[in-house]
Parts: sequence; C-alpha cells; structure tokens
Amino acid sequence: MLVFTMISRAVSGASMARVETVKISTGTIDHKVSGSGKVEAGKEVAVFTEGGQRVKEICVQEGQSVEEGDTLFLLDLEELEEQVLAAQQELEKIKLQNEDARSSQQTQQEARALAQRRAQEDYSQAISKGDADVAKAKADWDAAERALQEFLRDHPRPAEQVGAAYPEGNAQKFENQIRGAQSQDFKAASQKSQSQGNPESQNGQGQESQKLEDLGNANQENPSEADQDNQSGSEQGSQNGKGQDDPGIINQDNPGGAGQDNQEDQSQGNPGGAGQEGQGDSAAEWDAQKSQLESAVAEAKSAYEAAVSARTESIRTAARAIEDAAAAAPADSTTAQNKISQKQQQLALSKLQDLQKAGGKVMAPVGGMVTQIAVTTGDFTTEGTAVRLADTSQGNRLVATVDKSNETYVQKGGQVTISPAGSKEKIQDFTISNVSVNKEDNTLIDISVDLPKGVLEPGTSAQIEIVQKSSQYSAVIPVQALYEEQSGYYVLLLREQQGVMGKELVAERIEVQVLDKNSTNAAIQEGLLTAEQEIIRASSRSIGDGSRVRRAE
Repeated sequence: MLVFTMISRAVSGASMARVETVKISTGTIDHKVSGSGKVEAGKEVAVFTEGGQRVKEICVQEGQSVEEGDTLFLLDLEELEEQVLAAQQELEKIKLQNEDARSSQQTQQEARALAQRRAQEDYSQAISKGDADVAKAKADWDAAERALQEFLRDHPRPAEQVGAAYPEGNAQKFENQIRGAQSQDFKAASQKSQSQGNPESQNGQGQESQKLEDLGNANQENPSEADQDNQSGSEQGSQNGKGQDDPGIINQDNPGGAGQDNQEDQSQGNPGGAGQEGQGDSAAEWDAQKSQLESAVAEAKSAYEAAVSARTESIRTAARAIEDAAAAAPADSTTAQNKISQKQQQLALSKLQDLQKAGGKVMAPVGGMVTQIAVTTGDFTTEGTAVRLADTSQGNRLVATVDKSNETYVQKGGQVTISPAGSKEKIQDFTISNVSVNKEDNTLIDISVDLPKGVLEPGTSAQIEIVQKSSQYSAVIPVQALYEEQSGYYVLLLREQQGVMGKELVAERIEVQVLDKNSTNAAIQEGLLTAEQEIIRASSRSIGDGSRVRRAE
C-alpha cells in the first residue's frame, strides 16, 4: 500500500498544473502613448505675383533654404513693359470716360433746370391768357345781355296780343313773372360758370366767380330799368285792352307790351281786320329781333363757358408739365462705377510698376525653406500661388499621429519625449501644444508639438512618447494574474486544503474590481485581498476554480 500510495502521488503530481504566484504590492499605473510623425514648418508663406507674366528664370529648388530678400524667379522685362504701357492706356481711357460722364450729367441737370423754368413760365402765361380770355368772354356775354335788356325796355312788343290775351290788370303781373324767371335762369348760368372754374388758379377765377355772383344778386334784388318800363307798358296795354272779348295770342316773352295801334283797332270796331294784320307783321319783326338778341346772349354765354373750360385745361396741362419737369432723374451709377474701375486699374498698374522697378525679380518675403514651386520657365504666371515657403524664423512644429483609443491619456500641455530618426538622443522637456482628430482618418488623432528655431529641420521624421502617471495604489498586481469575462474581472488564489492523500494545493476564484490598468500592471480595489495571499500569475496549463495545482520549482 505504501508503494502504491507513492506511485499514485507521483502520477497525480505529474498531471497537476505548475503555477507561479505573486502577492499584491503598492505602486502607480503609468500609461505610455507612442506615435510617429514629421517636422513641419511653423507656418507657410505663399508667394504671389501678377498674372500673365512670362517666367524667364527660376533661381531656387524645392527643399532649398532661402533668406529674406533672396530671388526666387525672374520675369521677362519686355513683356512686363508692354503690360505697364497697356495698363497706363487703360487708366487714361477710364479717366476720359469719367470726364464724359460728368459732362453728360451736368448737361442733363442744366436741361432739367431749363425745362422747369419754361414749365413755370408756361404755367404763368396760361393763367394770364386764360384770365384775359375769360374776362373778354364775360364782357361779351354782359354786352349781349345788356343789348337784350335794352331792346325789351325800349321796344315793347305790340300790345294787341298782350291785351287780348290777358284781362285787365293781368299783363303787368305776367311781365313780372317772366322777368323773375329770366333772372333765375341767369343766376343758374352764373353758378354753373363758377363751378367750371379752375381751383388751381387763385388770380382770375375768384374775380370771375365774384362777378357772376354780383350779377345774379343784381338781377334778383334790383330790377332793371327795362323791367320798370315793361311794367308801365303793361299797365298801358291793360288799359288799352279793356272791353275786348277776344283774349288774343299769349306771348310769354313780352306779355306786357300793348301799344296804341291795338287801341285804334278796337275803336274802329274791327279787332280781326286789316289793322290786326299790319300789327301782326310788326310783332313778327319784334319777335325776330328779340330772337336774334337771345341767340347772341346764348352764343356769348357758350363762348364764356368755353373760355372757362379752356382756361382750366390749359392751367392743368401747364401744372402737369411742371410736375414732369420736377420729377426725380433716373439713377445713374456710371460715374461711381468708373471711379471703382479707376482705383482697380491704378492698383494693378502700381503692382506692375513695382515689378518693373525691381527688375522683374520676385523675392522671398521671409527666410525659410522652399516647399513648392508652381511656376515653369517660359510659361506665364497665374493668379494662384507661385512659390510656397516654410517660414522657419519662428521655429517649426512636429505633428505625430496616435490611435484614438489613447485620447484619454493625451492632453494639451502634457509632457512628451521626442526621438529623431537616425539619432539615439532623446529630446525632452517639450509639451503638447494641440490635440485634434486626423482629417483623413477619424480613428487617429494628431498631436502637435511646437519646436524652437534650430531644434529640428522641416521634413525630419521622429518618434514621440507620452507618459501619464497615476496616483499611488495600495493593491497592484501583474496584468497576467487578472482574468476577464463578460461579468467582470477575477483572480485565482493558491489555497491549501486536506485531501484523501493528505494536504494539497488548489486554485480558488475571487471576484475583483479593477481601478486602473496598463499593459503590465493593474490596480484593484483595496480590501479584497491581503498581503499574505498568493495570487496565481502564470500556469503551465489551463486551470479554473478548484483545480489542483502545484508550485513551479
């Protein structure tokens, strides 16, 4: 049994996994981030020149260092002189156009002022002529009206028809009614003439309206002498017509003008005989003359109304001519545009003259390194960049890329160590000046480090290393002793227990919480493990919770 027991223990020991153990310790978890990049110029300067210039010679090469004022390339002077002459001629042409535009605007202003003066003169003349024409027409109308009234006053109509037409005492009453109706018609005509006046004119129209109003009031309040004469004639006609049985013919124009002939015919006892026929001829002549006078009055009135209307229309036309002459002139930006063109042409000419004074040389504005040449000998320059320079006067910049997963450990102002390619020396004491996402690959980040003048030349390759140190932890284990699964982290402890064949070592699983870790160590929550416990760091084969193990020799 002893022999078999020894053999069994030997076989069992040979089949067990051999493990290495460690104990927890104190320390920090340092994070190191490495990347690579190239040195670039601190800033680039683009060198431009005027377009359309023929390149005669290029004096530098890409990668060459230049000083401020060094010649980069030469231009063809003959071509440059021709362009200067063309620019001068174009500038002179623009100046002449400006003079023409100013002269044209001045002429237009003078023409507008002249048109306004003439329109005002025409307006004043229209008022004066209209007032004169209206006054003359009013005078003709008044004269025709007076002639009619004088005829009615001095030449009564033969009385046999009036006396025969009206009973005794009624002739004068009818005559007065006729006179009142004529006065009302005349007043209405006067008011109509006033309403046709021009409200725009304050000189002639007010006087005409006053004249018409005065004339109408005179006809209503003060009967004319012709009315008084007709009244006396009516009374005489009424007396001459007493005792007549035949009422005769009613004359509404002049019913009160009975004469002596009618009385003589009545005394002869022949009211319808030859005497009446002769008197009828006299009445026809009287009616004809009266009709002519009335026609003259109507024509004079129409002429007056036409004169008032013509005056109103001529004043309206003249007033509109004044408004048209005073209308705002259309906008004209020709002069302003020419001034802009003149300034632009002067600037272009100045640049060409500066090139001509420099002898066609295009020189470096700053010291640095030529990074790009965009012109070709014999070809014409374009509006774009001719030469690009890396300005090294203020130092350079190292730009390196690292994986974006390390973004947490890369911060602006962090310390960085630079290892130039081909050199074993490390450059320290530099800090990160900028951190940004790479424009071409968003899984990378760009780290920029500003370098003083003379440290590294543009184009130099270099490695960088960034170390971020953590605070002190009291429970630190090697990362190899840490196991990870979906539910979290755990470790395997080495524990001794009593077995069938005596004491034996087994692996025991303990759940832990990781506070921080790097590629070599991990910090776990304090209190889960003690300093005396042995943690399995490595095993010769896969083991798990409860697996029997033995220490490696």
